[in-house]
Amino acid sequence: MVRLRRELLLIGAVACLTTAFLIVWSVGLPERSAYTGFIAAGERYAPELNALAPLFEAQTLDGQVMGLGDLRGKVVLINFWATWCEPCKAEMPDIQAVYEDYQGRGLVVLGVNLDEGQADVSRWVEQLGLTFDILLDEGQQIAGLYQLRGQPSSYLVATDGVIKQIYYGPTTRQSLEAAIAPFLVG
Repeated sequence: MVRLRRELLLIGAVACLTTAFLIVWSVGLPERSAYTGFIAAGERYAPELNALAPLFEAQTLDGQVMGLGDLRGKVVLINFWATWCEPCKAEMPDIQAVYEDYQGRGLVVLGVNLDEGQADVSRWVEQLGLTFDILLDEGQQIAGLYQLRGQPSSYLVATDGVIKQIYYGPTTRQSLEAAIAPFLVG
């Protein structure tokens, strides 16, 4: 009697798991962006591949306000970094080189500093010879929009505003060039 009961429970469990698997297989799982994104002005934004990049505005080092929405039509590399982050420092020469080589073909680089003082950021940018736009992420609001997992992290946004590549951790010149090439003019 006990053995029969165990066998029936096992058969029932297998039937439930099989049914669940078949449902998931036929219907599919929701896109990750359904959980990480938000809707604004009727469009879904999410910090995920093949989703519209979340829009933001921030102050640059020279006091101007710059917004991602103003850059639609350009290829944009958004790089999150901090002055105390050694991997961030290590990848900056490659990012600067890519910027210098491709800015004339439509590439914009936004270096988003994670809530550090303007004087410290300016000193670091000068030491590394960075010439691309540096944004100050006060209160890490942009990092929150992008659900930042750590720094450095970089997002390649195509001309249509869609994220085409994400780098968690440092990247290299070769990797960046390969990712941006299909989206640049000329």
